[in-house]
Amino acid sequence: MYIKNPEYFITTVREGSISKAAEKLYLSQPYLSQCIARTEKELGVKLFDRSHMPLKLTEAGKIYMRYLESVGVLTGQFEEQLGELKTGRSRTLNVGMTLWRGSVLLPDILPSYSESHPDVRITLREHHTAQLSKLLQEDQIDFALMNMPLNLDDFVYDTIFNERLLLVASKDHPAIRGLEAGTPDHPLPIDMKKLRRERFILLQEDQVMGHAMKNLFAKMNMEPKDALYTTSSTTSVNLAARGFGITFLPEGGIRHTAHVEQLAFFTVDNPPFSVPLLLLYKKNSIISPHAKDFIDMVKEYYRNLEEKKIKA
Repeated sequence: MYIKNPEYFITTVREGSISKAAEKLYLSQPYLSQCIARTEKELGVKLFDRSHMPLKLTEAGKIYMRYLESVGVLTGQFEEQLGELKTGRSRTLNVGMTLWRGSVLLPDILPSYSESHPDVRITLREHHTAQLSKLLQEDQIDFALMNMPLNLDDFVYDTIFNERLLLVASKDHPAIRGLEAGTPDHPLPIDMKKLRRERFILLQEDQVMGHAMKNLFAKMNMEPKDALYTTSSTTSVNLAARGFGITFLPEGGIRHTAHVEQLAFFTVDNPPFSVPLLLLYKKNSIISPHAKDFIDMVKEYYRNLEEKKIKA
């Protein structure tokens, strides 16, 4: 659909008045009114409910407004990427990841990516899920790698890995001592209810994995007798390695975790307790070729983990 003078409609929506929009656009009020009426005739729908002042959009008007806004975003991204190619400017890749995820994933991906894309400047934004969602909405990052956010209305996503959250404890923990100690590659099932009197180190409930942990305890009809809450998986696993408590750790980054040799690894529940890992994008965004290359490397990394898990 060819759109002529989209700023006429957008300005009218923002001003809530044809006369105010005409004044801002330096047009006559009758001319702008005719333009909007012509657009409605071409589309075959009413875009404004004229019984209200300021003007209100009809449902069709809301759809048309979202369409024009998305076209504007895509046009801006296209012009920016085309300008980079024409001028030879270095390209920028804005990557969002949760705090712990970047520390365990990037050492395996970033060196190879930078070697194959020396002209791409990488900006890392490491935050909790809620902040990453906001950065995506504001177009400050190209995509985010994170667990399922609570609200997906403005995003599209790929599920790249169904990641088990393994129960982790020191091999010398009194509740674990005497049990066969599972390894990262071969975690063993354990009845979590037998640990109900132990201290658990858990993520805060406003974090996605913390919310998942809370749900697990509810499903098990358990309430930890002693719980220490943190915002950092690194803190929780380091405390667990010292025997201070029991925690959960996403399997995708265990190979970069300190003190692995001191820890025992277990699965809980059936099927095993897990959280989907997503690559999240803003709706109607353009994924640049250099961003797609990075995404493909991330997918390959987790594809290899999945194959390794199946073989185990």
